[in-house]
Amino acid sequence: MTDREIREDDADDLLVEAADWLVCLTSGAATDDDAARLAAWRATSLAHEAAFREIAGVRNYAVAAKHNKQPAMVSRRAVLAGGGTVAVAALTLGVARPPLGLWPSFAELTADHRTAIGERYAFAPVSGVKVEMNSRTAISLLDTTRDGANGISLVVGEAFITAGERGAPFRVKAGAVEASTHRASFNVQRLDGGVRVACVDGEVTCRGGDRPLMLRANEQVFVAADGGTRRSEIDGAKATAWRRGLLIFEGASLAEVVDQINLYRSGKIVLANAALGGLEVNAIFHTNRIEEAVPQIEQLLNLRARHLAGGVVVMS
Repeated sequence: MTDREIREDDADDLLVEAADWLVCLTSGAATDDDAARLAAWRATSLAHEAAFREIAGVRNYAVAAKHNKQPAMVSRRAVLAGGGTVAVAALTLGVARPPLGLWPSFAELTADHRTAIGERYAFAPVSGVKVEMNSRTAISLLDTTRDGANGISLVVGEAFITAGERGAPFRVKAGAVEASTHRASFNVQRLDGGVRVACVDGEVTCRGGDRPLMLRANEQVFVAADGGTRRSEIDGAKATAWRRGLLIFEGASLAEVVDQINLYRSGKIVLANAALGGLEVNAIFHTNRIEEAVPQIEQLLNLRARHLAGGVVVMS
């Protein structure tokens, strides 16, 4: 066997292992330990990371699934040749849109930085910029150069960005919304219904809604999924209290509260009907005691919580 054949076999084995990880994570039974073991596997070498991205980055899977309703078993050589597209088509659909967000999506799996439930992490994508990631957050880097990245994509979750005086703006993309600044401290969060950008200091330009907006200190905008915008004044310290382990709500909708709490717990809290989402909540929750949130909400709003498998809670 030649050196080239040995290298091909090694790459072949890594792709099969990566496909096994994809099967695990889309089975619906994946745990936090599985996610941690995958992270360690991906960090083993550049080849491991490349193999995972190749498997997770399958393209045109919907077309493949349509034309191959019962894909045959795929050999290792077939994976290398692209035959893995068919074999993992259905799995990739699960990664792209996991039901109730009970396991990581495709975009989360291929993100550059991720935090687990209850974990916070900070990094500097480029000199003069600090990004603090909240629990259950995934971020990919944008505009990468030799000196760092001049932007990030918030795949899911929440991040606080501190950018010093810069010539070129630092950009934060969150779905269809883009926030950029030459100097500011601001918070960006992706919620089920849209994206919220809150400026604590400096100035932030937001695009992606029905019109571009300039935010200044203690102002925020919520950009709904349909592009509508809602601008309001805030207390910057309260809006970013998660950095101190607190969630502070004053006149917030139950839908918003539930979105926030879901960042800190396994499974998901679901409202039985849309009308409940409009109920007003005034409360403070400690993120390190988030299990107390559900009974607190039950008492505050006279609701009933039904606990299901997988950490799913239905409130009615």
